[in-house]
Amino acid sequence: MTIADFLQREIELGSFPGASWAVGSSRGIDQTGAVGHSVAVPLRIPATVDTIYDCASITKPLVTTTLALELFPLDHRIHGYSVFELLTHTTGLRAWLPLYTFDDPLRAILDHGPECERGSRVIYSDLNFILLWMAIENYDELARTRLGARLRPHASLKPRIAATEWGNWWEMKMCGTRLRDGLIWGETHDGNSHVLGHGCAGNAGLFATATEVFEMTRTVLRLTPPVRNETADLNDARGLGWQMGTGSAMTEMLSPGNFGHTGFTGTSVWIDPARDKIMVLLTNRVHPIAAPNSILRIRGEFHRLALAE
Repeated sequence: MTIADFLQREIELGSFPGASWAVGSSRGIDQTGAVGHSVAVPLRIPATVDTIYDCASITKPLVTTTLALELFPLDHRIHGYSVFELLTHTTGLRAWLPLYTFDDPLRAILDHGPECERGSRVIYSDLNFILLWMAIENYDELARTRLGARLRPHASLKPRIAATEWGNWWEMKMCGTRLRDGLIWGETHDGNSHVLGHGCAGNAGLFATATEVFEMTRTVLRLTPPVRNETADLNDARGLGWQMGTGSAMTEMLSPGNFGHTGFTGTSVWIDPARDKIMVLLTNRVHPIAAPNSILRIRGEFHRLALAE
């Protein structure tokens, strides 16, 4: 079975409307492709290799981590937390807060964010990367000039952008506040990113094609230190800004030392250094509704096929 065949089958099963991918090595892209639709309702637009996806949390390693490592030493303190703690999610801050419901988002993080003792465990948290974003001056300009990142895409690009959720129902179920009605299309799906940063708050906001994510990954791996497990004695394996593979259904087929990152909207980039393999899968699984599905299994099978082709 080819990648295209597999993803088309998942589309028919209702896992997502469309997908785009890019697979290759440090030398460059070996294959790309796209199947399905970037927009399924209220109209249908076919997905192509030029479709731009809301990359969600892939923003964390590709943009925010890279800029933070260039600007700050790891022991630099940001509102009491070291850059190392923020990048490895060892601050003890809770996973998420609807910061757009507070008058002072920073004070909300500092007062309501702590959940456990710092350094005692890994809690994957958007709050860590929002604090980093707040500390990086000229974030948007640096992201564009240093990394070629596309934030807050221009309205003219909307026909190329994959739509996400119809309204913010997923977040509304968690906090009771509904931010938007209608289809979220051409603007970041994440509520904190949408409100705090007017489209990017360090935790989410990157919009890119699969080939652009691939090339950004190659650039980032050249600019930043080798990725390794920085939390070996804790409950989850984390590098600086990256998630380490732990033998889950998504990574069991990969070599030891693999790492990557995922995005809530249905995106992922994963690297197998031992095989010199970079694998990018972008979907809009939250369109038109954000419902639980077997995205980890889907990513794992994508990785398996990418290694075989």
